[in-house]
Amino acid sequence: MARNLSALVVDPNLDSRLDTSRSLESVGLDLAGESSYGTEATVMAAEHKPNVILLALEDPPARGVSTLESLQTLAPDTPVIVYSSSGNVDLVRQAMRAGARDFLSKPLQAQALRETIHNVLAQEEQRQLARWGEQSAVTARGTVITVAGAKGGIGKSTLTTNLAIAIRQVTGQEVALVDGDAQFGDVSVMLDLDATHSIADLARNEPEITRESVLPYLNKHHSGVNVLLATSEPDDWRALQPQHISSIARALAETHEFVIFDTPGTMNEVVAASLNEASMILIVTSLDVSSVKDTRTAMRILDAWAFARSRVRLIVNDNNRAAGVTAEDVSRATGMPVTAHLQYEARVGVAVQTGLPIVQSDPRSRYARSVIELAENITGVGSEKRLARRSAFGRLSLFGKAAS
Repeated sequence: MARNLSALVVDPNLDSRLDTSRSLESVGLDLAGESSYGTEATVMAAEHKPNVILLALEDPPARGVSTLESLQTLAPDTPVIVYSSSGNVDLVRQAMRAGARDFLSKPLQAQALRETIHNVLAQEEQRQLARWGEQSAVTARGTVITVAGAKGGIGKSTLTTNLAIAIRQVTGQEVALVDGDAQFGDVSVMLDLDATHSIADLARNEPEITRESVLPYLNKHHSGVNVLLATSEPDDWRALQPQHISSIARALAETHEFVIFDTPGTMNEVVAASLNEASMILIVTSLDVSSVKDTRTAMRILDAWAFARSRVRLIVNDNNRAAGVTAEDVSRATGMPVTAHLQYEARVGVAVQTGLPIVQSDPRSRYARSVIELAENITGVGSEKRLARRSAFGRLSLFGKAAS
């Protein structure tokens, strides 16, 4: 389960710091830590990785502004809210120029603090979506997500099928799933679908792939996801070329808010085409040594192909209880932070064999919850849920009082 939202308080005044910490607790946030200005603040931000930072700023502001600038350099994705007892307009301007997302007056009021934290976190989520290229309003097309891996047997296709359905569930928007492994793709088995039309048929039969020409080749899953399946004929995969992948991605993105590509467990030209069309790339690895080694090589290939690492998310799939490698080991080996750690779940194998994805058959399982949370993070709909999560445990949430 994801951790509760947390905040770091940066304030040189011990009494003021204590008051601010109590205010945070009253609106349901965990206290990640407390510090004064300077190196202590940046070290604590790096160690605890809070969701938000509250920084006190009084006259003279020089040291506080310097600390704010250092925090922005170290953790530009962590919003900083400045609070002060001063009504000096110049102080507000200095704080905003240094990177503060909002400014509150002391004493802090619970309602104002609650709303401000919600707003800055929502704005940060939208800012990151825009940076990752996921703002369909800007691009006038849906978001393309490519799920890739350096080898087979790591749970990549299982994640892809479950993620597509989870995104459909959490957004209610149009989702297309493409089995880009034209030779050995298993999406049809995992979704219990018959491939009446395949991606190879589309590539072979349609001289120009458009949003109109692709529609007859889609198979509707009962979840509402539209699926373009791999071929069942052993030689048909040869018809699929990199230019077909690019055209399919663009055509589907004109009629679907999300297009998700499953890919072969290798790095070739067809995979490169699907990666090139993607707003976000999910690289999947299991926790065995060979998978980690191959994933490190895959990251080097992506670097050589000039894919910005800001587009790449590392997903660890714990599909083997006996694995001796940790998610932290994977992060160190690849030089990438772990975006999601999918917990071991024996029932995943049963779900695959029965053709009913586990996000449908057992949505409360650890694996399903991990995938649903990933879907919420990708689509940007999880911010309010995370803000209110503590209310489920009978404690104060950011949106109201504790349950009685």
